[in-house]
Amino acid sequence: MSPFIAQGTPAGNSASQQTLSMNFRKVERHEWWLWSAAVSVTLVLTAGLASFLLPGLRASQIDQTIFPLLPEVVRALLGLVLIFNIYTLYQQLQISRIRRNLVQREELFRLISENAADLIAVVDLNGNRIYNSLSYERVLGYSAEELRNSSSFEQIHPEDRERVKAGAEEAHRTGVGHPMEYRFRHKNGTWRVLESTASVIRNSIGEPEKLVIVNRDVTERRLAEDALQRSESSPRSVIGDAPYGIFKANLAGKLLLVNPALEKMLGYGPRDELLAVNLATGIYRHSAEHQKTNNLFLQNQHFKDIEVEWKRKDGAFITVRCSGWTVKDESGTYIEVFAEDVTERRVLERQLRMAQKMEAVGRLSGGIAHDFNNLLGVIIGYIQVIKRSLVPGQPTYEYAEEIEKAGQRAVSLTRQLLAFSRQQVLEPVILNLNTLVTDMEKMLPRLIGEDVQLNLVLDPIIGQVKADPGQIEQVVMNLVVNARDAMPDGGKLTIQTANAELDAAFTREHPGSVAGRYVMLAVTDTGAGMDPETQAQIFEPFFTTKGRDKGTGLGLATVYGVVKQSNGYIAVESEKGKGAIFNVYLPRIEQPLVIPSNSAPEPMTVRGSETILLVEDAEPLRMLAQLFLEENGYHVLTAANGAEAQLAAAQHTGLIHLLLTDVVMPGINGRVLAERLAPQNPAMKVLYMSGYTDSFIAGHGVLEDGIHLLYKPFKEEVLMRKIRELLDEDKETREPRSLAGTEPVVAGSGVTSEK
Repeated sequence: MSPFIAQGTPAGNSASQQTLSMNFRKVERHEWWLWSAAVSVTLVLTAGLASFLLPGLRASQIDQTIFPLLPEVVRALLGLVLIFNIYTLYQQLQISRIRRNLVQREELFRLISENAADLIAVVDLNGNRIYNSLSYERVLGYSAEELRNSSSFEQIHPEDRERVKAGAEEAHRTGVGHPMEYRFRHKNGTWRVLESTASVIRNSIGEPEKLVIVNRDVTERRLAEDALQRSESSPRSVIGDAPYGIFKANLAGKLLLVNPALEKMLGYGPRDELLAVNLATGIYRHSAEHQKTNNLFLQNQHFKDIEVEWKRKDGAFITVRCSGWTVKDESGTYIEVFAEDVTERRVLERQLRMAQKMEAVGRLSGGIAHDFNNLLGVIIGYIQVIKRSLVPGQPTYEYAEEIEKAGQRAVSLTRQLLAFSRQQVLEPVILNLNTLVTDMEKMLPRLIGEDVQLNLVLDPIIGQVKADPGQIEQVVMNLVVNARDAMPDGGKLTIQTANAELDAAFTREHPGSVAGRYVMLAVTDTGAGMDPETQAQIFEPFFTTKGRDKGTGLGLATVYGVVKQSNGYIAVESEKGKGAIFNVYLPRIEQPLVIPSNSAPEPMTVRGSETILLVEDAEPLRMLAQLFLEENGYHVLTAANGAEAQLAAAQHTGLIHLLLTDVVMPGINGRVLAERLAPQNPAMKVLYMSGYTDSFIAGHGVLEDGIHLLYKPFKEEVLMRKIRELLDEDKETREPRSLAGTEPVVAGSGVTSEK
């Protein structure tokens, strides 16, 4: 490192130059004095030598012509001394000139290094500093002494240190290093970004000896670039990471800009693939809708929540809600749009509307079920009484039978209303769908007619399901009848069973389904098929595509309700003119199938002589039940409500063997009445009856295990057999017969629906 070092300031630069000039002149004067002394010495020595060679020479004898007469040796000696002195003077002049050039160059280098913005350093192969320009102190705050006492890698950021070392090794190997950026610690502790370039200094034999490093402080530039990048990347990140699809297009449908969310929404891969698709012909479901939307865009500079139908790459249709604005410039008119896929939301809304309709109808049907079932019970009951006095074969007997059948059909209709509203009582058991379909095989041809070919494709290894057999039969029959109506000119109907696994992908495409293991029951027809608009409404109550007076619109709604109440899922696949497939998925269970015993039950008398307390607020039904009981030998106490029943029980001096009571009555309900009468009649049996659905009577505590409940309307033999069964329960030491496993023990209605 040069001994001439000054501060990197203008004053420091001037002082450095003056010091350098003064030192140079001092050295030059000193050298001239030395050279003059040398010449003088040589002259003295020459004179001495001459006097030694010419001892006889006297001064008086020397005249002006003496020199030519001197001996040749002396003349040669004087010539040599003269030549030596001349050469010495010439050499001094050359050395002085070279030194002046060096000084000038050093001054120039010093000026450049002191005033350059770049930081210049020279290090050896081990990284030890040899030279650092004064700009290090100006830029980084370190003095020359501080830099000399530290390694060249010490102030480099730890994360960048290995990369810089690798760059230095490459420069040693190749002779020229690649430009790089790294962080260098300022004396105040902050980090500066340096842009560095390195070159190798080789020795006389061409081996690397030193490394020249030129650094430039680019911290401010890097901060500005980062700020610019952030300002530019912020909109890009907003667009790229947005959850909604964003695009820009011209009015002809040419896409100019799309974001990843739009690519994902439409199912396209690379961006160029989607940009090559025309918005009007490749994305809009109907090209005319694109033109209609463009007109709407042009009329309103800003538009919001416009719903359109699009199609994905795989052909699936989606509903998209668009918001955006129009942009006009010298090149044309464009639209910039935010697009949100609301397909699933619309499906859920339709399902919610369907659920609301079913709930409304269910509440209506449940509300009228009590009174309606009481009326049906009275009608059917008294018709049975009238038929006893009529002679079979007579017209009046046939009229009575028709009235009874009409009442039974009314019961069936009520049950159907409760089924699709999911308020009907289910009696689930472990069953095999193959067995159920096989048992129905003989009956189904009579439903579909001879012009429809029936095929059964039953997988022999399907699992078991837990469901109400009667309700699943109703599902199969309704789907079969629906398929038959779709094939008025005949066709092919296939019933198929198989195990199925519903995964996450299936549930995403079929809202309302739940992933898991199922048994699938599929009913396929080759009929007229349905368009998407029809498919969206087929499970709604009272919706039908049949002509006037040819359908109630409850068939598929009933199927939907039963499947949902059984924790299953139903899906339909259909195209206009290509038939339809209804897939019913019921949860698969691992419990073994229970095969009922084929032994016929022993005959059981329904007559008796015990005392029965009958409590029913509907007088016609109370009178009918009293008639049934008394005709079968029972002693009957009657009451219209709970208060009258307590009074009748208190006035009765004997035992009350059975309480037959309605559940919902004015005042206290049937469950509370039974609890109040139990202390005085500990052996009394209780049989509840109700015309309400489960949702109405669940809060009355009569759906618990071990509770006996008889649903209205009921036939005389059903009522009598159930009463006899309860009264004889202790005699035969048998448990209450459950018709629903862990569900309440239900006697059933005794009314068979007319198919």
